[in-house]
Amino acid sequence: MNRTKIAALLTCFNRKQKTLVCLEALFNQVLPADVDISAYLVDDASTDGTSDVVRQTYPQVKIFSGDGNLFWNGG
Repeated sequence: MNRTKIAALLTCFNRKQKTLVCLEALFNQVLPADVDISAYLVDDASTDGTSDVVRQTYPQVKIFSGDGNLFWNGG
């Protein structure tokens, strides 16, 4: 049986609450049994604890850390 794989790519900078709401909606979807979803987050040096709370709440999210210079299209 072939499985469908979906990758969700997110970027953020000091958007802890918006990022958590987004991830909650993403992972609360009812998907067909043959669909797998993975999430990848680029956190561009947030100072509001975004990465820490995402790690604690959604350990399955793969987090990449920027240095604060990615801006809108660099993530």
